Amino acid sequence: MNWALGTTLVIAMAAVTVAPVAAADEEKLNQPLECMKDYKFKEFPIVAWCFHNYLGTDYTEEYARRVEGAGFNVALETGYMAKFYTKSKVKLLLSTMISDTLIEREKWGRKRTHPIEKGMSVADAHKKYGENPALIGFHIGSKYGRYFSRRLIQPIKDTEALKVGLFPWIAHCSDLEAHAKNGIAILSIETFKRDKWAAFGFENKGWQWEKRNAYCGYMEWGRRSANAKNMAFWPLYPGVTASKGDGEVIGAKHGYSEVRFMTLAPIAYGAQGLVCFGYSTARDVWQPDGPTYKAAAEVNALVTKVIGPRVLGHRSIGVFFTKAITRHPRVKIAPGSIAPAEGKLIEKMDRTALAGVLVREADFKSGANTPHYVMLVDARTATLTKEAEAVKPRELKVTFGPMVEAVEVIDAKGRAVKASGRTVSVKLRGGDGRLLKLTVKPAAKKETPKAVPAVEK
Repeated sequence: MNWALGTTLVIAMAAVTVAPVAAADEEKLNQPLECMKDYKFKEFPIVAWCFHNYLGTDYTEEYARRVEGAGFNVALETGYMAKFYTKSKVKLLLSTMISDTLIEREKWGRKRTHPIEKGMSVADAHKKYGENPALIGFHIGSKYGRYFSRRLIQPIKDTEALKVGLFPWIAHCSDLEAHAKNGIAILSIETFKRDKWAAFGFENKGWQWEKRNAYCGYMEWGRRSANAKNMAFWPLYPGVTASKGDGEVIGAKHGYSEVRFMTLAPIAYGAQGLVCFGYSTARDVWQPDGPTYKAAAEVNALVTKVIGPRVLGHRSIGVFFTKAITRHPRVKIAPGSIAPAEGKLIEKMDRTALAGVLVREADFKSGANTPHYVMLVDARTATLTKEAEAVKPRELKVTFGPMVEAVEVIDAKGRAVKASGRTVSVKLRGGDGRLLKLTVKPAAKKETPKAVPAVEK
């Protein structure tokens, strides 16, 4: 049996017991994929990128506290901010496109201070910032599209040659062969609007189901690609919509549900890290009392403290997805989705939800593919202006197949809520999610799974 195509669970909440995570499970937390084992960073990263507002020079300790307050545990920064993260819980992914010179220019209708994007070698960057305890890796460049840039190869080699556990990171590039050939362990693809799919971001217009399906289409490609090439998948998603020349946000602002969904849905597809492109804190939504800041702080804490430490070292072998409740003739489920059905791991699931099947990497490589976790996400989303009436909390039900012996819901505080029976009911807001831990019957474990599908061309 292909485990990704199998069982249903419903938790009878009247029969639940709450227990702390067992000591044996605690020992397995924060265990990254094998491709990341040589790097010193052993946490599930949520990276804040382009979070600066550039109003004057905001390179201060207070700024670092704001990044931490939004729930991010890694910041992609130039060297100007390096010293401030020594006193923060936030780690530093250092851009090698740095200089000691600042320039001022008109941006979005205001005078703003920017670093000059002048390349610094990895060796020089490490010499200058290598003693910083927050440093975990180097952003050595970005490449939109299919092909690697030759100029990225030497910095990759230089980073590995340091042998100090720092990883090289490249944004946007989807050239899988070049990643594998040059030792890049992390696959980061952009999920913003492109020619093929229009997901969340930029003007943030259009049908919610279209944006969700497009977003999950990117996730499915990343899932298969990372699995096939033994890479860790860190997708990039937009923190806010795009701006006009004066910084005004175009279109509807992201709702709380959209922020939650963009953060949690990738985990169902096996994401081992996330990169949020913040588009600057000059916008009201990124102020500490703004909706995007508050939504990010809440969901980021759920991931970094509860879900992330558990899903590190796991691969997704498939995602169940149900259609939205609508009569619109064009509504489809996301690319690559598995429909719940009798005899599958999930037999029945409420509409507008997704559930990713996660297996330990050792089981994935051996072909056993024994389900360990299911990442359950309520896929209802809405823009900020329509959220109140569109995505009220609900009881989301999932029914697993008879091969599932027991299910535990890991609640928002990290406690295991054990259920009897194969049907689970979890109260969730739009875009929210919970990790479900499965115990499958011993007889089912011996069944031979089908091969994991190859990467789509």
